[in-house]
Amino acid sequence: MQSKIVRGPRGVQMEEVWAAADTVLGLGERPTIERVRQQLGRGSPNTVGPMLDGWYGSLAKRLQSPVDAIEQDDGAEVPLPAPVVRAAKAMWGRALQHADERATAQFTEARKDLSVQAEALRQAQEVLAQETQCLADRSEAYDMAMQARDAQIAEMGRLVQELQQQLAGSQEMLATSRSECKQLRLAADAERRRQEEMEVDRRGERTRLEERAQAQERRLNAEVDRARQESKRLALKLEDDARESARSLSASLEKARELEALVGQLQAENAGLVKDLHAARDETKDLRGKLEQRSTEMFAVLYELRDRLPTSDSVKPIGKTRKARASNRSS
Repeated sequence: MQSKIVRGPRGVQMEEVWAAADTVLGLGERPTIERVRQQLGRGSPNTVGPMLDGWYGSLAKRLQSPVDAIEQDDGAEVPLPAPVVRAAKAMWGRALQHADERATAQFTEARKDLSVQAEALRQAQEVLAQETQCLADRSEAYDMAMQARDAQIAEMGRLVQELQQQLAGSQEMLATSRSECKQLRLAADAERRRQEEMEVDRRGERTRLEERAQAQERRLNAEVDRARQESKRLALKLEDDARESARSLSASLEKARELEALVGQLQAENAGLVKDLHAARDETKDLRGKLEQRSTEMFAVLYELRDRLPTSDSVKPIGKTRKARASNRSS
């Protein structure tokens, strides 16, 4: 058999490895990489291994044809000796038996490993199933939590919209209240000016009434004086004309009674005017008190609205505020 010589990267050649393997086989030992390297005294396992595999590959053919030769450098064929062939056959049988035993052991070990791996895989599958169930439960809980969160977000959005609407209503109410307050202030100013004008008119009327009463009093005093003078004159004439004096006296007395009645009427009118003046003052005081109370109520409403605007919980519905405003107006 012709074989191409393969040279190793470190100088170890194929025929050297084969010759070393034959020598080890001739010693009755199984050629291994370490034994061949010990026989050679050099060579790395990476280099000797592939060459030894080639030696094993050609060993069967060489055992079947003992006359086969190993290729030498000079091309000559050298037959294997009969003892080497017998030893090789015996070694080959032992190698086959050892290979079978090793294969059986490896198969058993592989089965054990596979059983262990299968058990580990089954346990891993169980753990994976448990984790999958846990993940499913967590996913379901997460979905429920997300649904609850979405519901909360929707509710918060609805509340925000309601609060915005209430805020807009409150701002509109505040603007209306400010406008009404401005109108009330203008009305209060107008009412104050009217009251001042009325007070001036009342003072003027009082002055006129006082002047009128004084004039009437002076007129009454003058009438009384004239009546007295007339009574004196009539008394002096009494001696001359009794009848005329009596008639004059009666007329004088009647006139005096009329004058006294007129004086009483004038005094009653004066008292009525004084009473009307006091009533006008009381009415002015009542109007001022009502005006101040109305202004105080409006400022209280404004302060309450201002205090309630910054916080959303203190915003009252529009209907209640309008009802309160209506009750304040009615009061």
